[in-house]
Amino acid sequence: MKVILTCFESGTPFGPLTQFQPVALLPVLNIPLLQRQIEMCVSAGFKDIDIAVVDHPLAIKGFVGDGKRWGASIRVWTFKDACSSLETVSRLSDKLEGRIMVLPVEHCIDFNIADLLSFHQSHEMKITRLFCASRLRAVLQLEQGAAPVASHTLQEPIDSGIVIIDSPSDTDATDNRMIFSGSWIPINSARRLWSANMACLDGLFPLLMNGINVQGNKDVLVGHHSVVDATTLTVGPVLLGDFVSVRSKARVGPYAVIGKGSIIDKEAHVSHSLILNHVYVGTQTTMNFVIVADNNVMNMRLGTWVAVTDPFLVSSVREKILAPWTVQLFNKGIAIFLLLLTCPIWLIKGIFRMISGKPFFDRSSFFQWDSSSGAAGLARGRNVEHLTFNDSNGLVSRLPGLIDVARGRLALVGVRPLEESIVLTYTDDWTIPRFSSPAGLFTPVDAELINDGLDEEKIVAETFFATQQSFRQDLQVLLKSLRNLVFHRG
Repeated sequence: MKVILTCFESGTPFGPLTQFQPVALLPVLNIPLLQRQIEMCVSAGFKDIDIAVVDHPLAIKGFVGDGKRWGASIRVWTFKDACSSLETVSRLSDKLEGRIMVLPVEHCIDFNIADLLSFHQSHEMKITRLFCASRLRAVLQLEQGAAPVASHTLQEPIDSGIVIIDSPSDTDATDNRMIFSGSWIPINSARRLWSANMACLDGLFPLLMNGINVQGNKDVLVGHHSVVDATTLTVGPVLLGDFVSVRSKARVGPYAVIGKGSIIDKEAHVSHSLILNHVYVGTQTTMNFVIVADNNVMNMRLGTWVAVTDPFLVSSVREKILAPWTVQLFNKGIAIFLLLLTCPIWLIKGIFRMISGKPFFDRSSFFQWDSSSGAAGLARGRNVEHLTFNDSNGLVSRLPGLIDVARGRLALVGVRPLEESIVLTYTDDWTIPRFSSPAGLFTPVDAELINDGLDEEKIVAETFFATQQSFRQDLQVLLKSLRNLVFHRG
């Protein structure tokens, strides 16, 4: 059976969340809606998948690729406007044959595809539609211990958009209806995205929770390489994504979803909230009943977005505003000091190069990934030049790069500056957090002495560094890197 996933929901009600990506790539429990639907189809044995999309088709294509990472075959079709499920089949009819199932991506529903297929086959109708008898909705005025979502019985069942049709030529046939009474919520606004995340935490979508790869008990789920201070108070249900840092005396929960690579700083309090990837929540900052994306905050009760201008309250981890200006000044000062200290080395090296007909410095380029754009980040990246000695190893090869650090082109400490061709191969979810750190002259790969190691080892070291960055860690990486480059010529 062919499956068509439709990504037709307008991003307008979602404000800044959909500036660079479609609704289909927004997360529920830190996993994009589209990925959940693909995995549900593949686990049910349906691996021939078409995706119909209106907004941000390049972001969708960049995210799914050819589908091989799920063991599926995926094609993406761009539509000029949204349409019904049966109209979608009609528009693609010349490319389809046999039985087809259409699934809208932008909703959460706790149903089993096999049940719908069995119902369709047993009733011997050419079209079966799935209608929902109830819908989850937000409860924003809570009594003590109450859940932030509740099921609401509808006066009349609503068409979910899920359809099974025997053939593309049967779009005008009489349909049959299967009434579904389980958990369902269409995600057509930021508030409903928040509600879906809270409902999943509350256990109302057990089929969706099966795909969560985390550690911990059922109330507090912690992702890989996350660090939670021993003095932190965590009150479930809570989900911490991968590479999250929760610092001393912070309080997280109840009902909190913290995205990958985020930092909850000292004595901060987050509850009844959805914190998206790579967000910094500042010291003693309270976040209740909100969605936070970069420095944008939406209060669920007010229903409006606010851009926070104080980076010490809330900001993007990917921005370099977390480091005080004194730290940035210190890094440039160290670079200038090292330049002066090593001046005889790089000056003599450069002169000998010129005598032999080479330029004083070599120039290399690296690709700066704009991770604030999510899946569209590749399109907004750019190539940046830096100086080096290509004919040297160890510390000598890095000395020209100190000029780039002093000029602000390169961080003193960061992840490896990579060429665009290499960056384009890092598309798996677990590799993305490394790009939340700027490219640096000295790297955790130097510090761990794994320049000749496997690429996976390097990415793990860089990802951990990027999500746990601090001045102390930068200093440790710098000192270890200098030692290794001098004595081991890494």
